[in-house]
Amino acid sequence: MNPINRVVATKPDAFAVATAAYNLAKQLIADGKAARITAELYEEDRTLRQNRYYWGCILKEISEQASIEGQRWAAEAWHELMRRTYLGYEIEKVTIAGRRKKHVIRRLKSTTKLKVRAFARYLDEITAFAVTDLGVRFSVDNWEQWER
Repeated sequence: MNPINRVVATKPDAFAVATAAYNLAKQLIADGKAARITAELYEEDRTLRQNRYYWGCILKEISEQASIEGQRWAAEAWHELMRRTYLGYEIEKVTIAGRRKKHVIRRLKSTTKLKVRAFARYLDEITAFAVTDLGVRFSVDNWEQWER
């Protein structure tokens, strides 16, 4: 059986999907299986436009204007600093055969997994840091280019 996974924005669509989920759950339960029904806020993944703005404006201007201890850095290096500073790490505990304790994996979070609002907050934090702590002055032309 195929799972039901839909995004809805109207009451009639929500009712139709909920009815389909209920019918699927009834069938699974009749077959002696459990069912999971979930409803949650839908948020879109960050947009390509946001990503272009991040790399083409924010990181570009930081890399052109800012320095740490007199050294300038490429946009990729600033990206890594910003991820470490504003996103942090995710921790996962995994079981490994032959070990009693779970193994802890620590991974730097990725901007690719951010939703539109979270990525917008991330951009705001970086912009504020760049202006106040690094003295970056973002050009009006770059801002207007990405506002269109």
